[in-house]
Amino acid sequence: MRHILIVFNFFLSLSCLAYKSEVFALSPHEALQMPVQAQTAPPRTPDLQLPASFTSVVSRDWAAANVSSSLAAKKQPDHSLKTIWVRMFPLATVPINDPYPVTVDLNKIDIENAAGLAIYNLETQALLGNTTALHLDFGKTAFKIGSRSFALQKLWIVPAGTLSTLRWDKGQVTDTGTKADVGVSVRGEFVVKQTMYDVDALGKPHFTPSASPRQLWSVINVIDINKYIESVVPSEVIASWSTETLKAQAIAARTYGMFEVAEARTNGIDWDVDPSTWYQSYRGVEFYDRMRRQWSKVEQPATTAACNATANEVITYRGSIIKAYFSANSGGVTCTVSECFSLPDQPYLLQVNDAADVRTQPGGTWGDKATLTPANIKAKMLEGGVSTTGTVSHIEALSHGPSGRTWTLRVHLTTGSPIDLDNLQSRKIMHLFGPVRSFLYTLGAMRGGTQAITGHGFGHGVGLSQWGAQSFANQGWDAHKILTHYYGGVSVTKL
Repeated sequence: MRHILIVFNFFLSLSCLAYKSEVFALSPHEALQMPVQAQTAPPRTPDLQLPASFTSVVSRDWAAANVSSSLAAKKQPDHSLKTIWVRMFPLATVPINDPYPVTVDLNKIDIENAAGLAIYNLETQALLGNTTALHLDFGKTAFKIGSRSFALQKLWIVPAGTLSTLRWDKGQVTDTGTKADVGVSVRGEFVVKQTMYDVDALGKPHFTPSASPRQLWSVINVIDINKYIESVVPSEVIASWSTETLKAQAIAARTYGMFEVAEARTNGIDWDVDPSTWYQSYRGVEFYDRMRRQWSKVEQPATTAACNATANEVITYRGSIIKAYFSANSGGVTCTVSECFSLPDQPYLLQVNDAADVRTQPGGTWGDKATLTPANIKAKMLEGGVSTTGTVSHIEALSHGPSGRTWTLRVHLTTGSPIDLDNLQSRKIMHLFGPVRSFLYTLGAMRGGTQAITGHGFGHGVGLSQWGAQSFANQGWDAHKILTHYYGGVSVTKL
């Protein structure tokens, strides 16, 4: 039942991934000439703007001298606003076609570092031992470091080497029959503890903590946010794109991550993001392609250079860090949050015209292989809770938003009155077109048993349009000009 709910909520949120389920890790977004984007789930509250005072606190933390990673200097994991706490394991929910599958075994994970792992009690900082490989089974009451056994407890793990490897679900298969083997090589330290794990109405985790939230033993990657985005940027866009496009994406990704950190810390959440596209894709330095059974390099020189060139830069509106939504291709015009997410409008998330040629770019125009037929329209209606004994004739758009996106549909029958579908039911019908692309579409006539559709864009269309940004960069725009086009009235601020 949980998986059915997640699937339904996926179509509600229009989480449009740019690659197929059988392609992972080996630069899938490059293979299909589409960037990865799935920033579609709105935050828990309608407040999309943090108080300026929080930006000041962030600036204070970022201005502080770098803290040594030694135990004597730190005494505890870095929880300043320089770091982002990424809850790597387990992933009890992910958007469809995410690089990470839903975790099959919520208990078992291996952490390895060839140079060694120093393992401390998180609360007392007492050194428990050193090893190069730690196996944890949260279904048991004890674990081992070498030959010594310890009671299961909260841990702080400090790697000696730069990169550590996390492996879980080796040999496991998901509910859908695909391989669930996960491997990811990351920088930073780790915290092991129980964390709250609720999900909101969209299936996105952790933003709706209840009075008694679900608790799961978790492995959290504690990493400097600038290092975090060195993995995010090549996971979200194409590394061969223009330098200014990569810089714009780096600034947007850092801003998005900082907003999530701020929201989580403000609301008392004990982790900030997960690595899935519920937030933004984080596949570490290397990621294991479970279909090809080989490791693939994620970080690329060009994207790392863009991250370094924009280090500490974030987007602010009147001194406050913004919620920097982005999607692959707007289809010609971006969308406000009130139209696409049913949230109060924000002055920095406006409806703006995209680059003139985005409809000729990948994801810009689609629909030549429409799959709308009377039979599957009726079947999808039933899945959405609408039944009829009549025969479906065709569907038509009933209402459009200011950007031209279609939000509700009317189903015509061969006899009797038509049936009007609400927003949720209409989104469900969109699944008929295969991978959901966008709601910027028009419907044509039913001919030969199939109804035509012409759509534009890939993703929700709020904020930065990645293919549009690339087009503007090719016209000579720099990263700051690109960002101030898509986000109204903003400044790029160096923390």
